Amino acid sequence: MMPVAPPSAADPDRGRGFETMTPRERILTALDHETPDHTPTDGWFHPEIMGRLQAHFGTDSEEAVMQCLGIEGWSSLSATVWFEQFDKVATTCPAPAGAAATDLDGRRATARDAASRQQRAVWFDRDNFEDCWGIRWRLGEGGRYVEWRSGPLEDAGSVRDIEAYAFPTADHVRGPADYAAEVARLKNQDRYVTAAIDNPFKRYWHLRGYENALMDYLGDPELLEAGYDRLFALVTVQALCAARAGVDMIKCVGDVAMQDRIIMGRDLWQRYDKPRWARFIDDVRAIKSDMVFFFHSDGKLTDLVDDLIDVGFTVINPIQPECMEPVEIKRRYGDRITLHGGISLQRTLPFGSVDDVRREVERLIRDCGRDGGLVAMPSNVIQPDTPLENVIACFHAARDLRLTA
Repeated sequence: MMPVAPPSAADPDRGRGFETMTPRERILTALDHETPDHTPTDGWFHPEIMGRLQAHFGTDSEEAVMQCLGIEGWSSLSATVWFEQFDKVATTCPAPAGAAATDLDGRRATARDAASRQQRAVWFDRDNFEDCWGIRWRLGEGGRYVEWRSGPLEDAGSVRDIEAYAFPTADHVRGPADYAAEVARLKNQDRYVTAAIDNPFKRYWHLRGYENALMDYLGDPELLEAGYDRLFALVTVQALCAARAGVDMIKCVGDVAMQDRIIMGRDLWQRYDKPRWARFIDDVRAIKSDMVFFFHSDGKLTDLVDDLIDVGFTVINPIQPECMEPVEIKRRYGDRITLHGGISLQRTLPFGSVDDVRREVERLIRDCGRDGGLVAMPSNVIQPDTPLENVIACFHAARDLRLTA
């Protein structure tokens, strides 16, 4: 086993002295399953915890927080779906308490902080809103999270009903201004550039309702396939836009697993999802042959790892340790995938001591990062109830461990 050497200094920048790679080089090396100078890290933060980190480090910049934690080199630049009619009614003020409306023209699409992350929305009152897809949500207690309420295809009973919904098309996809030039600029600044798409299963159940979507797998697959054909076509256009601009990685985001199993079951996923993912990846790689594909799903994804590799995914996130043992996943698949995650967000980070956090990070790197193929990070968005000292200890422990031959 390759040893991991600790740094000698105790200051906030310790570990910097042994760095021999730029952040982009470090990420590329790890993804190529070669040994970097130290394991790259990544992190996703609830706005509330990010605000506390900004206060702690004395900055109003999220990028400065990332630098202080040692999370370096990542940039995200995605092609998005733009609904012109929805955007025309957008403002930046939340609806007043008791506001009521009956149609889009009479409502205001607004943006709010906290869980909605400045998401444009039509607000019916202080807590309930409709997004640009016609999906309705409710802010949870304290405004920290959102809860699904209803979707515009809940009552669909036929393929014709699915087809009647105004799915966005290629004409609704917008890349950032000067997309290719901006990607090139970021790469010249030593950044590794990613673009994100939603897993069509996630979007489908938001439109259709969770129980309805699962019942469609079993009893009405023609409805599922009608929705999937349109949703996969849309995300393919988004990914092709990103590929032509030269991004390094496409992140496919949306849960298909629970704590102990695949939501729809492996057999049904293989029948309806797998062939569409294979076509998606083939289409994108026809434009950019070296595109890296990243698959995110919480829960126990173990039963799908072989299938994900088969269609072309090479980065799996978040390897949730309560559901998937990172060391076992590394042993079985470490030469074919990069583990992205692996640090417990359900147990160690919120409830462990600083020493517990450091030990878990060090163990993950020793067991899974010695030959590359690891990006260390907590297994999802870091939540507001996480002790700040544990967050800092997590990332500094990874930053400060040198990988040596």
